[in-house]
Amino acid sequence: MGQKKAKKEALFNEVKGSLFEYLVARELAVATGEELSFQQGLDRNYLAVLSQQDRMVRQFYPEMLSFLNRASRATAARLTEFLGECPRGPRVVGKFSNSLQSSELHEADLLVNVGGQVLPISLKLNKKNAFFNTKSGGIRSFFHHYFPFLPKSVQETFNRFVDFEFGRMAFELHALHELEYPGHFGVWVARGLSELPGELDPDSRGVLKSYYARIAGEMHRLMSLALTGHRGPFLEALPALLGFGSPEILQVIYFHEFPTGLDGHIELHQFSKVAQELPLTQLSAFNVTASVELLIGDWNLHVRVKPMNKFTTTAIKVNCSVKIKRSSVSG
Repeated sequence: MGQKKAKKEALFNEVKGSLFEYLVARELAVATGEELSFQQGLDRNYLAVLSQQDRMVRQFYPEMLSFLNRASRATAARLTEFLGECPRGPRVVGKFSNSLQSSELHEADLLVNVGGQVLPISLKLNKKNAFFNTKSGGIRSFFHHYFPFLPKSVQETFNRFVDFEFGRMAFELHALHELEYPGHFGVWVARGLSELPGELDPDSRGVLKSYYARIAGEMHRLMSLALTGHRGPFLEALPALLGFGSPEILQVIYFHEFPTGLDGHIELHQFSKVAQELPLTQLSAFNVTASVELLIGDWNLHVRVKPMNKFTTTAIKVNCSVKIKRSSVSG
């Protein structure tokens, strides 16, 4: 029974985002009588993926579809109320969109027309009371990309630190399992040991957690120096990590309690609110975990170190997520 529930959860996480984006856009198009042109404007590859996802949901998780329909209707209605008019010409953008370069889209999932201007919207479907993800990227370019005011040597030195800590973690894991470490995980894999963090035994998982915590600790040290020595540029860099790669972005998040059947609530966030909070930025004390935490007024930003997939390579990602106090929420 537990395995069946886990498979359903995995399916939900896999398809919820793209189906939700499409359904919200369709609701907006229907409301303005533009459904035909909206459907005709969808990319064929995107339509093929949507059709496949729709079939999967109908077959294995039919209650999810009714939930997504309710959530998309509520989101479209709330967005219309917030803007004071129903936005026109909705366009879903993403991995199958060739109409604009990703650098121009930033975090947009949906483009609409409001008052003759194009408004980019970031749409998210998130568990109630949970952090919502805003940005994810490779660790080896994190400082260079998001804090370009820092010397190039900062990223280069940090990358060498990551390599050293990877070797230390690998040696400790092999020693724990009474294996010689030959400089790679070939022996580890040959012995049938897992390369996935979630499948490790508790002691091995502890070694891995300490490894990510050491990397996060070095990130905390570098960010503390940057905040102290370059406060202005540092604060200017934060909106991108909060999901505002462009000041025009409107964040729309539907917080749900699926599958309980209870109605969710919708939050909307604009760059203007973030800008007001930036001067209040504080870097929290490091808590020896895989995360660095920044308090930006009512905004709580977590910068977390995670494996791309397998922990047996130095491919590590930095995942940014945000939680906002209810006092500052529009919705």
